[in-house]
Amino acid sequence: MSEISIVLIEDHDLTRMGLKAALQSNSTLRVVGEAPNGTKGLKLLETAKPDVAVVDIGLPDIDGIELTRRFRQYQTETNDSSTKILVLTMDHSEDAVLAAFAAGADSYYMKDTSIDKLTEAIQATHTGNS
Repeated sequence: MSEISIVLIEDHDLTRMGLKAALQSNSTLRVVGEAPNGTKGLKLLETAKPDVAVVDIGLPDIDGIELTRRFRQYQTETNDSSTKILVLTMDHSEDAVLAAFAAGADSYYMKDTSIDKLTEAIQATHTGNS
């Protein structure tokens, strides 16, 4: 499997740093950028063009659902649909899941699982599975 480039958009520094360290321990994953909020995350996605964006749903300025919606609009305008979006959250509600997919997320994953399962979810998202 070829290397998967990843951008992490997560407002909690410790969570973001932990995710980065854990993901980079896998030789098939490479974190190419990270952002602490939706505004910076959106700009980063537009410039870095990663294979997969891991986006926290609960960002402080633009939430992950709105960021996903705006990025999908940008992709439509620029005719570039290469980046997949995996929304990461602690929210188990059906409304949150439906809102994420309605905004254009490719996958939805819970934070309270193992890093190995998250790695599998990133790889599945990259190959087009949700």
